[in-house]
Amino acid sequence: MNPSLAQRVDILFRALHSPAEGEPTTEFVAAALRDRGVETTAADLSAIRAGTDGAPSARLLAALAEHFDQPPWFLSDSETSQRVVDTYVQLDLLRALREAGVRRVRLRGRPAASDRQALIEALRARQRPGPEA
Repeated sequence: MNPSLAQRVDILFRALHSPAEGEPTTEFVAAALRDRGVETTAADLSAIRAGTDGAPSARLLAALAEHFDQPPWFLSDSETSQRVVDTYVQLDLLRALREAGVRRVRLRGRPAASDRQALIEALRARQRPGPEA
């Protein structure tokens, strides 16, 4: 998997929030970035998240990553970068665990990205409705 910029921005919104608060809105994040001196709008963030803004500034991407407590390289590195892929899979696992209602998990050792991806797929399969009897 080589996550596009849009997929990486989307996973930040979808994975990095508390279950009680829910996913932050683009309006909320845009206001937070403006408070830090980065000019942007909710429409700008929506376009990046949808993949329709082809050239967001490096400053905006760095501020967006930092808003979600992620390193700037997560949004600036190539989608083929191994550290980007690994981080994306970790965030997707976090999102999948939350959606499955898991409160705590302890993974032993150093699971590979493929192990995390297999866990995500297993969680998704459990959430899908089964065939009607």
